[in-house]
Amino acid sequence: MRRPNAPGCAASRGMHLIELLAITAVLAVLLAAGWPSLQALLLRQRAEATRFSLQTALATARTQAIMRRELIGLCASADGLRCGDDWSQGWIAYRTTGSWRPPASADALVLHQAGRPDVTINAASSSGRPQLHFQPDGRSPGSNLTLRICAKGREHSRIIVSNSGRIRSSRTRAGQSC
Repeated sequence: MRRPNAPGCAASRGMHLIELLAITAVLAVLLAAGWPSLQALLLRQRAEATRFSLQTALATARTQAIMRRELIGLCASADGLRCGDDWSQGWIAYRTTGSWRPPASADALVLHQAGRPDVTINAASSSGRPQLHFQPDGRSPGSNLTLRICAKGREHSRIIVSNSGRIRSSRTRAGQSC
């Protein structure tokens, strides 16, 4: 037969407030110690996602040009309708009417991707071209275009589009300043 607890001696059936506070304090210290490295990891992942999105947009624009047998343009765009200069704001791919002009209407858009505020993209070309066009045979006339993807002022990766339309990307090992 089981004896009931003696008066004044309660059975321990859970955690006390002091124990919960101690566990919370230990977790807070561990989280505070790991937070900076977690932020750096998140920023690298955002830059990597931006690289994949931009590379996919370039490949999609080239594929659309070949499939539709028409000129497809790709440019930086902040609002998703007009071309701009800042690739960090986002980009659009659009059908053209055989000319090198920006999109005539929203119906001409093939693709729109918004940018990320914490990742910057710098475009560099020997001819200084702000836009990219793919011809019906997949080539991109003009000069090579290099898009440098930067996070927190350091270069993360590059995407290079050659005149033949080849799109390649590379990660930067030692993060150079942007």
